[in-house]
Amino acid sequence: MLGRLATYVVPAASVTVTALVLFGPGSPNPAPFVRVRGVPVAGGRTIALRLEGARRLFGVDDVAALEGVTVEVTDAGARLAAREVSLGPDGVGEVSVEKNAPLTGPLDVRVLQGKTVLAEGTVPLRPAEPPRPGRPPVQGVATGDLRISVVVPRGQLASPFPEAVEVRVRQPEDLTLLPGRAPAITIEAWASGATIEPGHVALRERGPATFTVTPLAHLVELILVARDYRGNEGRWEGLLPVRPGAIWLDPDLHAGLTFVSPAPRDRVYASIVTDAGRILGAVVPVTRDDAGFFRGHLDLTHPEGPAQIILSGDPDERGDATIAWPLGPRSLSASAPRLEPLLDGSAAAEAREHARASSARRAAVFLLAVAALAEVLLILVRTRRSQRDLDANLAAAVSAEASDEAGAPIPSEDQRRIVATARDSHPALRVALVITLVTLGFALLAALSTFRR
Repeated sequence: MLGRLATYVVPAASVTVTALVLFGPGSPNPAPFVRVRGVPVAGGRTIALRLEGARRLFGVDDVAALEGVTVEVTDAGARLAAREVSLGPDGVGEVSVEKNAPLTGPLDVRVLQGKTVLAEGTVPLRPAEPPRPGRPPVQGVATGDLRISVVVPRGQLASPFPEAVEVRVRQPEDLTLLPGRAPAITIEAWASGATIEPGHVALRERGPATFTVTPLAHLVELILVARDYRGNEGRWEGLLPVRPGAIWLDPDLHAGLTFVSPAPRDRVYASIVTDAGRILGAVVPVTRDDAGFFRGHLDLTHPEGPAQIILSGDPDERGDATIAWPLGPRSLSASAPRLEPLLDGSAAAEAREHARASSARRAAVFLLAVAALAEVLLILVRTRRSQRDLDANLAAAVSAEASDEAGAPIPSEDQRRIVATARDSHPALRVALVITLVTLGFALLAALSTFRR
């Protein structure tokens, strides 16, 4: 009875568990990983890393909001303090790692979630770039005796936000300003695609004249005409650098940084860059204000020396609206390199998930093979048992016939041989069945254990 039950139960249970494993742990799952971006520069004491969490399935990546992510950084064998960060709904998180001494590199970076490695690798540090001089003049056509040059102190304009534009006039060598008397130079300004205030400036002292230009279009042409009291004249025409869709930074930096985006956004990605590299990153949420713009605020202690803040609507900082605004002195400006991809854990995560699913499938196939072998042995054992029962009945019939007075007696030697044949057994077959059933049990446990991985 037990053998008959096992003959039916073993294949049914094995096929069921195999199917569950193949469609469960044996099926590939989205593999979590992290991409690490930054601006690694030798000589700095802080490195700010931007983490982008994602999940990959069949070569397609999807944003992943990961909690409890730990970042470990080692600089030339010196292990720095680990940092823990959570990746928000956009899958982006920021972490800054500091060192008491200048970074020398290379950096060994590991990003973990529990025991799962989301990304790891070695990051070389590049040499620091020297600070660049102040803003170059805007390209334009200057004519006349008075040479006019135009400088945008913050480098560019963003529509439709006001921006200061400085105008300098180079006078003939024999022309001097007379303080307190009639102005030596007057400048008139017109702008197409923008408003400009004031439209007329009188220069009484040497130095630039400042105009406030509010671009209303992405193409703004500025026209300037300068005249002195002796009748000399100069003219300048050119296009002002307007960045379409750029996120504007309020020039008043005393109460923190205020970002204003003309395009609808949920958040703004910011990077603080100095000559020592990227020292701070932030994901700043923005909300719609009464004017219909999207405004956000970041409290920040201004770094020493020249610095810039890079604002972008995408975490890669590669979009056309990405813009850099100066935070340091106007005489010098830090270079503003874009984020570099440092580590990408997608390939390792995909390989890890493939190995896990393959291991589960191998366990399911092994279970199925052992179950098939056990079924064959069970059938053989039951066949041999049926054969022995048949032989025993045959021996009993022979004995009864031998005792029948009507029949000829069967020699006793033949009777013993028939009975011995009926009682013949195969112990090796039973041993093989026991070993196979034990192996089947272990295979079943191995297949079920894949559900906990």
